[in-house]
Amino acid sequence: MSAAKSAQIAHKVLVVDDDPDIVELLEYNLEKEGYEVATAANGRMAIETARSFIPELVVLDIMMPQMDGIETARQLREIPDFRNTYILFLTARSEEYSEVAA
Repeated sequence: MSAAKSAQIAHKVLVVDDDPDIVELLEYNLEKEGYEVATAANGRMAIETARSFIPELVVLDIMMPQMDGIETARQLREIPDFRNTYILFLTARSEEYSEVAA
């Protein structure tokens, strides 16, 4: 990593997916580019992690057990600190509901 790149403040990204391979892939590549990364395997963990980590971006899978990504995003948006946090949805779903709800 160059001196200029290491002197910059690392942006925080929270990766949320129940597939550990996807999480590992995203975490590796984001860290390689200089991002500070936290991970969660489901929506409930994501909300807990977000409260302590305070990410600038949440990369969120829509299809997860316990709490899906859309409900996780709704609950995050109810917390004042996360009303303006960027959320990027990942999904294999192609149904119109998923697109509209996201």
